[in-house]
Amino acid sequence: MTAALMLTVCGVLIAIPDSLIAQLERNRPFTDAQAGWAYRLLVFFAAAQLIYAGYSIFRIERVAEARERDPKFAALSKPGVISSLSRNAAALVVFTVAYGIASVVITGQRGGFWLFPLLAVAQAGWYYREIGQIASWKALQPDEDPRRPAGGVWQQTPPGYCPPITRGLKALDPNAAPPE
Repeated sequence: MTAALMLTVCGVLIAIPDSLIAQLERNRPFTDAQAGWAYRLLVFFAAAQLIYAGYSIFRIERVAEARERDPKFAALSKPGVISSLSRNAAALVVFTVAYGIASVVITGQRGGFWLFPLLAVAQAGWYYREIGQIASWKALQPDEDPRRPAGGVWQQTPPGYCPPITRGLKALDPNAAPPE
């Protein structure tokens, strides 16, 4: 779906007549220097988004952390977790292409747009790989019980509870003489 959307956007951008692109360039809201800096900022934010999500969001450690911290996330099935991560990755790829569309509107130049689909393809490949690793890890994990509270939440033990390690031991008699 995301790939189809990207191809459609790229096809539409190729089909835009040069007269419309020239008019966008004449009517842009910024001067040449300002448009150049705006383009650089868009590239910076697209690259920062790509790197942050790849190194911080789509990691096994982050999924395990979220599983312990968020009971709603812990209750998700294995396919539900992978589906959620995939939707987030697809949205980030679409945002990268949206940055490219914004660059055309801001600069009025079609040539600067093509960096963003290239970033989006690299981003999609990287995220696909990371989500595949998470799926492999998740396949080895036990199914979660949604009735079980999230890990790390302390609950008071019921009265009369005896830990398994102490079962079978005899209680000390306070009046008994110490062993010699």
